[in-house]
Amino acid sequence: MKDIEKLITDHKRLIESEAYKYAKFVPLTYCLVEAYKLARAAAHNFDNHAGIKFSTYLTNSLQKLSRLSTQYGGTVRVPENKQFKINRLNQIELGLSEQLGRQPTVSEMADASGWGVPSVNSLLKARKKDINLNNLVYSPVFYEGDSDEWVHFVYHDLPEKDKFIFEHRTGFGNKPVLSNNQIAKKLNISASTVSQRIKMISAKIAEGVGN
Repeated sequence: MKDIEKLITDHKRLIESEAYKYAKFVPLTYCLVEAYKLARAAAHNFDNHAGIKFSTYLTNSLQKLSRLSTQYGGTVRVPENKQFKINRLNQIELGLSEQLGRQPTVSEMADASGWGVPSVNSLLKARKKDINLNNLVYSPVFYEGDSDEWVHFVYHDLPEKDKFIFEHRTGFGNKPVLSNNQIAKKLNISASTVSQRIKMISAKIAEGVGN
């Protein structure tokens, strides 16, 4: 009998790496949730006797993430060579966050990438601009609809600050949708902390999507 949760856990790095690769013109949190949906479906449908590795089957399944760029593509696009560096920086940032247990500094990302502080600052500026442009045509959400039983379960289990973040990034409970900066000011925390909490909430939701 297949252990779907083990397959997902064992291939977490692959899932998130593919999500980063396809999150060119789509908010990363949305792309991660979609990636875990596809991964869970792949784990459920995978045939152990098909003669291929699950990692290969999973990678092929995650190619469906490419449709997100078509559906929610921004009106202005970052040049491909710069986007490649932004994607690489995203991966470095995630790795350092997991290693350090906090948001890495620009200097730490520069050291890890070998690009230098000015280059990293330039990429972060381009990434911010790209995300802002995409938010004009697509408002990121954590889930599809507010009637999902799992979403309600996760929501009610969140600390109060995370509930506030969830509500005001998604419009859950008819709350006004706010930017990360607006939420940060209201909660008296940094925007980067809001971003990290969003990733955590998205990951919790992704655990149960498709069950």
